[in-house]
Amino acid sequence: MLEYSKQFFSDLQPADFFIVGAILLFTLVSIVLFIAIVLSRLYHIRQAIHFEKNTETINNLLLEVLFNEKSYFDLIEDKKLLRLFSIPQFRAQMMESVINLHQNYEGEYAESLKKFYVESQLMADSFVKLRDKKWEAKCKGIKELTEMNIQRAYDHLIEISKTNHPILKINALNGCIKINGPQGIIHLAKHKFTIDLWTQLNIIDALKKTSLLDTQNIELLLQAKNNSVISLGLKIIQTFRLFEKQSHVEALLQQKHDKHILKEAENLLATFSTYGKEIN
Repeated sequence: MLEYSKQFFSDLQPADFFIVGAILLFTLVSIVLFIAIVLSRLYHIRQAIHFEKNTETINNLLLEVLFNEKSYFDLIEDKKLLRLFSIPQFRAQMMESVINLHQNYEGEYAESLKKFYVESQLMADSFVKLRDKKWEAKCKGIKELTEMNIQRAYDHLIEISKTNHPILKINALNGCIKINGPQGIIHLAKHKFTIDLWTQLNIIDALKKTSLLDTQNIELLLQAKNNSVISLGLKIIQTFRLFEKQSHVEALLQQKHDKHILKEAENLLATFSTYGKEIN
């Protein structure tokens, strides 16, 4: 066999060597790709199996938390569960389940879920996401912390809102509003970066989802040195018909501002005048 192989290669021309080499390379690559595909498929099958098992376990655990008043510390007395809570995939699934349930529950059930979220260190996982370099991870952390109304996250959200990334900025500002209502945007009075129209509209939409019981100090936005913040303040006053802020809008006209700001303020006062006539 060895002699035959030597004879075979010795009879080959240079062009034949290239063809044989190409065939061998193609065969090797095909084998490697086949093995990679098989291993990838096996990995995903294994992940799916773990996901199903975790889902069943998580559902049972949360039923204990919601309806049997079990705490995280009660649950981890079972060493198997304690080990599960150290597995990233399990914690990620648990996080998703807790957040989704909290969106659909109120009162005592919501408080039980929040307590579990804090005790199980899921809250710590969310704070870790805020420090992640990827904006998608930061947004996920913001969603989790604001859904659970974690007041400690507020200052972090203010810092994140200074980013130039539009989606991250909107998520951070919406998070501030969700945690502190209308007072969650007062810090924008000192904001140095331009808030574009799209972001302004998202802020107003987020405010519509709050009770708007506390609009105190909203007029501070009109005192900002940032024209985009002043414009936002005027839009908020107009959208929610905050007639009690009219004197602050009138004061704005007595100051030196860009023409488009003064025009927006004049239009707002005209709108208020129209509203007043309709009421009378």
